[in-house]
Amino acid sequence: MKFAYLMYSQKKYTDIVPVVRMLVKQKDHVFIMVNDNKTRDEVTIEFANNPYVHISRKLEYAQEGDLSLARGTLLQMVDAFETEEHFDYFINLTEGMLPIKSRNEIVEYLEAHPEDHYFIYQRESDNPELRKQYDRYYVYTNVIGFTNRWYVRFRARAISGLINLLNIKRKNPDEVFIGSPWFILSEKTARVLADNYSYCSENFKLSRYAEEMCHLMMINHFIPDNAHVNDDMRVVGPDGIWEAGHGARTISEDVMARYPDALFGG
Repeated sequence: MKFAYLMYSQKKYTDIVPVVRMLVKQKDHVFIMVNDNKTRDEVTIEFANNPYVHISRKLEYAQEGDLSLARGTLLQMVDAFETEEHFDYFINLTEGMLPIKSRNEIVEYLEAHPEDHYFIYQRESDNPELRKQYDRYYVYTNVIGFTNRWYVRFRARAISGLINLLNIKRKNPDEVFIGSPWFILSEKTARVLADNYSYCSENFKLSRYAEEMCHLMMINHFIPDNAHVNDDMRVVGPDGIWEAGHGARTISEDVMARYPDALFGG
């Protein structure tokens, strides 16, 4: 069984390299977006002769909350299918997230549960308010400080309110889903998403936290009857579970102990 790990990182060279080394040591491939130009060059030089490491070039920069992360992850799938390798599963990891089970344990679990793994928290048919959340446009989402500067987010919300008053909304009739941005997808499902990656740009421009809706809505649109395990197999954050609007956060051993089946952790 072969994995394609889809990563992005804003961390330093010394933080990135050990993680990538660990993943490729087990003969899995890593497709990684590195936000800083200097760090990207250093990582490129470090792994220049390693056929298991692929530095993302179609989209080099990504951040949580912005279209760039959802779109960048899809483009990494495109890159993976352009190689001569066959991957059984595509697994996305944000920075600070690692396997917390051995590779053998992960393989054993996926052999026993070969479906896709992703977590749907809510759907529009159960919560109509999701449509309003999806319809709103947010300017500034591609600003570097969007995720950590309150005044950038404040201005984005204010202007999105004005746009909403003008009744400017998205035209996508698909049902809205929201859930964890992390997944474990089979080659078959990843191929469908890669072949239709333009759906993301067409329907999520100026969208806030597109990664929490885009992939779920794409799967429902292109594979409406897709069978999956409704669990992303991650333990993240202080309570262990995914929370809307938050990326992977530090976890403690006590939290990990409450989720013994999780394969990956923040």
